[in-house]
Amino acid sequence: HLYSPLIQALADLASKATPEMIAKILKLFNELRSAFARDSQVATQIENKQQEAWTSLKVDLETERDALQEKRTNLERQIEGYRAIIADCNRNIEYLTNQLNLATENLNATVEHCEKLSALYVARNEERARELEIIGRVVEYFEKRAKGFSEAVRNRVDGASL
Repeated sequence: HLYSPLIQALADLASKATPEMIAKILKLFNELRSAFARDSQVATQIENKQQEAWTSLKVDLETERDALQEKRTNLERQIEGYRAIIADCNRNIEYLTNQLNLATENLNATVEHCEKLSALYVARNEERARELEIIGRVVEYFEKRAKGFSEAVRNRVDGASL
């Protein structure tokens, strides 16, 4: 990786090295080892931070999923409730439609019956009107006869008293 060329260069130097160079190489190897350790710690820290972030994100997403699932369940319950209400309304509409049809039939029958009764009453009234006219004529006749009889009686009484 990143350190491979450096390690190769150090190995080449070590094969031709003097004691001073070897001391320098050892120093470089120690620095390299420290750099590896730091890089390893940084990598571990980065990995730990990523793991924490993923864990936090997972918890957040699971919480959000659970909340959405609960909302979905509630909405499904509401939908079922609305469907039940709609079914009740449809049954009521059907019942009321049947009642309206029966009421319309009853009304039509009542209107027909009333029209027949009205026609019968009109006919009876016309008959009674004719009867009253006849009775009126009979009354007039008797009134005239009574008047005539009354005059005749008065004339007799007046004639007998003279």
